[in-house]
Amino acid sequence: MSGDVQCPGGCGPMEYKTNRNLKIRVADPIGYALMIAGIPFIAVKEAPPFDFVPNLMVSYAIGLGLVMLGAYRASLVTTDLSCNTCTGVILESKSIDQKLKGDGFGLALNKAEYIRTALSSSIGGSVHDCPDCGEKMSSVEIPIEVHVSIEPDESILIPDAIERQLSTVSKIVELDGCKECDLLWFKNTKKEQLLSGDHTIIPKSASKAEFEYH
Repeated sequence: MSGDVQCPGGCGPMEYKTNRNLKIRVADPIGYALMIAGIPFIAVKEAPPFDFVPNLMVSYAIGLGLVMLGAYRASLVTTDLSCNTCTGVILESKSIDQKLKGDGFGLALNKAEYIRTALSSSIGGSVHDCPDCGEKMSSVEIPIEVHVSIEPDESILIPDAIERQLSTVSKIVELDGCKECDLLWFKNTKKEQLLSGDHTIIPKSASKAEFEYH
């Protein structure tokens, strides 16, 4: 989108802000090369892998630094529209494809495809206008499952090896979108972060359910 983009919530102009998601990997050869280069420094147990490394502590530090630098370089960077007043976020086509993927193992639905299908099937309108074309957006409810870790009850004695349990929590994320302009509007950044998180999936069972609108 070009020119001033107005917040659908009526707050005023939005700004493009660059965000880095350290939990999502992208194809960055240098980043992966740095991570691979760090492995020999970390994997050693008796002596440093190279003569210029004085001791194991320095070796571990170098290896960890290389891995962290590589992971940082190979993390996802997107530039999205943000509202400083209501913290609303607009994702455009490229960010939708980059942030809203499946689980990588084919065990869950592709988030971007599911949401676009929901918007195309929607017969209900949003109260907000599309900031690009000016037409009413569609409002949809996306069923998700969030994998969270639960701290054990301290009053119950359990083995040290079992300190946390994984649990799945079902939630609904509400969002508005324009199927013609291929953009999504989240009323606050927490909703966008929840949906795009790597611990969040759209279960395959959702493909059999009817889309919900409001």
